[in-house]
Amino acid sequence: MEPLFFKPIPFVTIWGGNSIKDYYGYDWMPDHTGQAWAFAAQGEQSNVCQNGPFAGKTLGELWAEQPELFGDTDREFPLIISMLCPCDDLSIQVHPDDAHARALGFEHGKNEAWYFLETQNEAKIVFGHNATDEDELRSLVGQGRWSELLRHLNVHADDFVYIDAGTLHACCAGVIAYEVQQSTDITYRFYDYDRVDMSGARRPLHLEQAIGTLRYDHAANYERYSTTVEAFGGCIRTTYIDSPSFRIEKLQVDKDTYELCDKAYELVSVVRGSGDVNGMAIGVGSHFLVPRDVPVRISGKITCMMTTA
Repeated sequence: MEPLFFKPIPFVTIWGGNSIKDYYGYDWMPDHTGQAWAFAAQGEQSNVCQNGPFAGKTLGELWAEQPELFGDTDREFPLIISMLCPCDDLSIQVHPDDAHARALGFEHGKNEAWYFLETQNEAKIVFGHNATDEDELRSLVGQGRWSELLRHLNVHADDFVYIDAGTLHACCAGVIAYEVQQSTDITYRFYDYDRVDMSGARRPLHLEQAIGTLRYDHAANYERYSTTVEAFGGCIRTTYIDSPSFRIEKLQVDKDTYELCDKAYELVSVVRGSGDVNGMAIGVGSHFLVPRDVPVRISGKITCMMTTA
């Protein structure tokens, strides 16, 4: 079995531009693409396999019909992995945790993470808030004192940020990020800078739902994860988080060869450099599935992000 390559799904957004086309070399994507899914199986929005015996099949179909590629398929496909390249600030939002999500009939909440590939000078994200309780938060919102309420975090290339469910957050302009999130479509828009969409209407907010899911404990405003690094000759494998939601790693190969054979499947995105996998050329913007227990050899001068769940 060879690695299976998938075509990204682009999304045109009011905060999009051409950064994603320029960075990844996707000339075929439309203008104002702000985000593209590298791996997802959300109903009809499911990436299509480009090679091998499953060419033309969607990721969702493979998850349902070919469980031997993955292992644990007694659930919905658990991840959405994106390329995120905003040219304007995203709306400020929050995702519910498991308890809130299950009360609404969903299987689980949504944790997510960002790995920053490039950042412009003084790039930042919204990460948490300064209110001590709901009364203070409602007071600050009611008075429009957003600068006092919102907490920001400066980010730089190669920073990793884990976003727990219940954490207020937003990616801001001037970054190129690899994004991983649990595959559940529950997002509450807290604030959108009073912007209007292409038809001139303001996008709806979900203020009450958002307030109902926000956390106020101090730890909820800071990233919580541990990083481990393993070196193999000219290769470095860094694990940023290994949790029940997902495991996210970075593999750096420097003019050497790394043999990957994991008990779990790996969703691999090439984010820097070029090389080959089992003799097939790969470069920035390549996305491929390594099925479980299938050995592959990655060579070249290349950086890959790898995720499984």
